[in-house]
Amino acid sequence: MVLLEAGLLLSASLAAASPVGTGSQVVLANPPSSFSGLPRIPHGPFNPLDHMSGIAPYHDAPYADIRPPPTCAVTAAAFLIRHSSIYANDDEYEDYMEPFIQRVKKAQKKGVSIPSNSPLAFLAHWKSLINDDNLEKITPPGKEDAEEFGKRFRKLYGKLLPPVDLGKKKKSKSKKGKKGHKKPPFKVWSASSSRDVETSKAWVRGAFPSWQEGHEGEGDGEVVQLVRVDNKNASWADSLTPHKICDRFTKETGKPKAQEWLEVYAPPALERLNGFAPGFDFELEDVIAMQMMCGYETVISKSRSSPFCSTELFTPDEFRSFGYWNDLLYHYMVGYGTDVSPYLGAQWLNVSAHNLLSAYGPPHPHPNVSTTGAKPPAPELPPDATHTQLLFPYFTHREEPPVALVALGLWNTSTEELPTDRMPKDRIWKTSHLLPFLGHVAIERLSCDAQDELAASPRSWTSRFAAAFHLSRNDEDKPLKEEFIRVLVNGAPQQIECNDGPGGTCKIDDFAKFVARRMELFGDFKGACKKKDE
Repeated sequence: MVLLEAGLLLSASLAAASPVGTGSQVVLANPPSSFSGLPRIPHGPFNPLDHMSGIAPYHDAPYADIRPPPTCAVTAAAFLIRHSSIYANDDEYEDYMEPFIQRVKKAQKKGVSIPSNSPLAFLAHWKSLINDDNLEKITPPGKEDAEEFGKRFRKLYGKLLPPVDLGKKKKSKSKKGKKGHKKPPFKVWSASSSRDVETSKAWVRGAFPSWQEGHEGEGDGEVVQLVRVDNKNASWADSLTPHKICDRFTKETGKPKAQEWLEVYAPPALERLNGFAPGFDFELEDVIAMQMMCGYETVISKSRSSPFCSTELFTPDEFRSFGYWNDLLYHYMVGYGTDVSPYLGAQWLNVSAHNLLSAYGPPHPHPNVSTTGAKPPAPELPPDATHTQLLFPYFTHREEPPVALVALGLWNTSTEELPTDRMPKDRIWKTSHLLPFLGHVAIERLSCDAQDELAASPRSWTSRFAAAFHLSRNDEDKPLKEEFIRVLVNGAPQQIECNDGPGGTCKIDDFAKFVARRMELFGDFKGACKKKDE
């Protein structure tokens, strides 16, 4: 692949979180070892939101620790981030929640009574927070969370972002007739759906000062620029939603296996629920609907809670079983259970590898790059074609982090099928650790023993970064620092195929070779997505 080859040439030339209170669900930790803590819910030590898969406020994955290994510093990073909290996914609403809502309305209209001491007594006057008008829209708490997430990035990766004083109007008179070279703005890439764009805007408002954020978070066009990427652009490198342009992709592949598991774990819960509310005549799919309501109402309501999360309604094992229901669904939709997944994820991996490997190399701009205007411009090929930034934030849909994970070969379950008659507790494919709102896959570039140089480097922020790699120095007495790559999933370090560096990281040259091998296997996006009968 062309993008990776540039990176290969460059590299060859270079020697557990605790509960928090209500409010925004993304919190700042001290020391900064994770992206957030977990939201508090009134259920004791067991947290149902840990098992909601893609219907939960952001929480770190187990063993999260984003601190770099000792003597190392993060010098570039790419993040593939799912959008923030929405009212509901349209498919989940149509398949499960809407039929449940209509069933409740019908019982309420009939005047069916529920015992006052029943855990479902609230249904007598319950009104859904989800309707046809707010489907897929980001929630007010979701905007708050995305903004806090941006603040978190400023705290953790501030040295990779434009300085906060850049672009701020000076009171002193500037000298006329002298115009410095204007750098392209720092770009934030967003899929074109409104929930992605609104998440990106909120993130920008959190990560950048008011004089850089522009109108509602679209960037000022000079220092920061939000780039909308068409969901259905036929060229992957112009798309953050490859599943939408792959003819072979379908959301249906995971549903049969998930249904098999539902028929195993849900009958006892269904019998209990019908006992709590006689006359409502709940069906098996209503178990899924109510467990979905637990997650969605939590990210919608100001109280950040839901009565559907009660362990009087569902046992802890039933909430865990709901998590496994989602694991099966996604395993066969965007995981190792479908052969198209790595082809979808390999494209982001390739572009990110190119950008990270080229971050400190000699300029090699790509043609036809637009860098002007405050309004989100059309995207370029590849992202950051001029290689002028060090942090690459991409906001997209829930389907993309899993396919990126598969492209990286992480959480591999390809050697055996996930069973539908039982729930393996020691499985490594757990979507609740990957898919909460604002869930992400990150690839970091590290330089070890670079902290002192960073602190003492020149005042220019670009020179400071170059100094970290000794690319702007001619000090022959000091050896070049070794460089490594680290992968994170929701703050938890992951070990890819090459992992003999500090903290299980991968030497940068080995990473370039690793990505080249993955692209040899999964680089043919068009071929993989072509329907068999074509």
